[in-house]
Amino acid sequence: MSSRADRALLATVIADVSLIVGYIVSALRPDYRVWPIGEHSWRWWFNWSALSVVFAGFPVLATLDRDPFVFDSLRSKLAGGVIATLGMGFALSALFELGWMESSGREGELRTDGIYEYTRNPQSVGFIPFVVGTILATNSWKLAIHGILTIVIYVLFPYAEEPWLRDQYGETYVEYCEQTPRFFSLESLKDLLRS
Repeated sequence: MSSRADRALLATVIADVSLIVGYIVSALRPDYRVWPIGEHSWRWWFNWSALSVVFAGFPVLATLDRDPFVFDSLRSKLAGGVIATLGMGFALSALFELGWMESSGREGELRTDGIYEYTRNPQSVGFIPFVVGTILATNSWKLAIHGILTIVIYVLFPYAEEPWLRDQYGETYVEYCEQTPRFFSLESLKDLLRS
């Protein structure tokens, strides 16, 4: 790999795969979990190092590898920009609603109201369309590879966190899971749009 874009892609793929493996382990073997991070432990360093590369990969790859892919029409780029903006807005509103510390996997109060009334994982729900929109808007095949792996991370993330949440909040969390979908259901989406 010689170009800067190739090196950036390699770094993001390593970070993506590290998190994917870590979150699978966290879901299947909670005693060996990497998420949630807790206080400044090895899990904190592992997650924030990898997540920093994942997040930085979007603007870096969008800049270094713009327009060599298949979504080259102005319409797809504009649609991608709108989708990415709406997704990021939804994810950020959920982050601000929950708070930075709790979003970082630290113990706090279980949120079941606001956005969390419609989905247990609104940050994942928001980041997935952000990633799809960014791929469309930048038309980058390298960003598409990174983006698809990032979507896998955000799909796996709730499964990694749920055993810990059950331990923290017990029956209250179990009841919340029975009432609220992990991502979205058609019913919860309708309820959100009506509110």
